[in-house]
Amino acid sequence: MLGPFQGLEESFGLSDKAAHALAFYATTLGLFLAAPRMRRMDLALGVLGFGLVMEGLQGVAGRDISLWDFAADAAGVAAAVAPGMVERLRHHVRTNPYMTFAEIGARDRRRGRRKPATVKVVEGVRAQA
Repeated sequence: MLGPFQGLEESFGLSDKAAHALAFYATTLGLFLAAPRMRRMDLALGVLGFGLVMEGLQGVAGRDISLWDFAADAAGVAAAVAPGMVERLRHHVRTNPYMTFAEIGARDRRRGRRKPATVKVVEGVRAQA
């Protein structure tokens, strides 16, 4: 990132953006494996913060600062986080098939200490309390 290795990814047949996405995908998955008890979103945000700092430091080191490189970093992190998010949503839908997505979101323990949504049935019609 800061060293004199510009263009090294071309020897592997990758473009610069593909190399960024692949590196941040692998870094994010590696952190997920290394710290399984930490929240994945916190780890992902940490990796994104690292990518942002590294882009800033590249400007100090005499290299180009690229928003597109940071976007490729974010795409790699998103690719690592997305399967877990989809599986979590599928779990909620399987275990609470009668709830709307808003009710599921309100019950999600990762969103803070909000009061869980309750559902009342009034004359056969479901109403949210």
